Amino acid sequence: MRMRSFTSDLKIGFAALMVTFAVALVMIYITYEKYSLSRTFLGEAQRMTAALPVLAVTEGQVAQWTDELRKNEVFSGEMDSHLVEQINNIRLGKYTADELNEHLVGCQRFCGQLLNKIFVANMTEVAKLPHEVVFFDLDRDQVTPRYQKELKEFAKTNNNQTMYLMGRASFIGGKGYNKELSGRRVRQVEKILRSCGLSEHQIKASWLGYDAPQLTSEIAASYQIDPKEYKGDLFSLNQSVVLFTNTPGQYFPGVVNTMEKALEEKGGAKLPDSTDSQKPQTISQLPQKSQKGM
Repeated sequence: MRMRSFTSDLKIGFAALMVTFAVALVMIYITYEKYSLSRTFLGEAQRMTAALPVLAVTEGQVAQWTDELRKNEVFSGEMDSHLVEQINNIRLGKYTADELNEHLVGCQRFCGQLLNKIFVANMTEVAKLPHEVVFFDLDRDQVTPRYQKELKEFAKTNNNQTMYLMGRASFIGGKGYNKELSGRRVRQVEKILRSCGLSEHQIKASWLGYDAPQLTSEIAASYQIDPKEYKGDLFSLNQSVVLFTNTPGQYFPGVVNTMEKALEEKGGAKLPDSTDSQKPQTISQLPQKSQKGM
């Protein structure tokens, strides 16, 4: 009487295991739904602009950041409404790539905050990839002979790769002017890469001016940049264009791509692509039963 049968213990253990498994599935589903809009938004933006590298970002990080940003809401659902608006703007062609970049950087409550978290995680990851940094003199966009040579060598070594360019400028001067200056710097670097045989489709360019995130001495150290290159001055450090490479034909490998791959492998849905039909697919507030899997 005092000893339970082995079969009874096994049944109790199995039941406890099934309950734990069911709870875990529910929690995963809830988490998935809570940041489905963030994931969809990142996917749409990735297809359109090079300003969204997510090399170091995991799905868990995006979920965590989404929860953090919801604290900025004035009313419940504000973040979701904003992301829905941006997704639809992208799908309806209301943004050029440059206009989308402007919004991503300028939206300081939701999109810009998410972008900044992604950039911070990404910039240290870039150090693990083939990369190059081109520095510019104050208020100049000319690439000096030294960096022209280094760029040509970099292009020759990585001529079968996709190259991502991110231009910056220092805090010296007006915001609008420095944004335009950082763009000119990127175009000069791009011009040299194109002269080395890289195609237009191999080069993904964007620029920030002096908007966040800026390079720091810690990031420079991870890039193995000698402080003498920028005189130990953060203004000079951000008068630069950073280049790094990735496998051609791929978007930045991150949350959207890994999630899509997992869904496809399981025979599930994938994120809708505005090129799937002649009429762009817009969405209303998510999540809804008719829109799960987005």
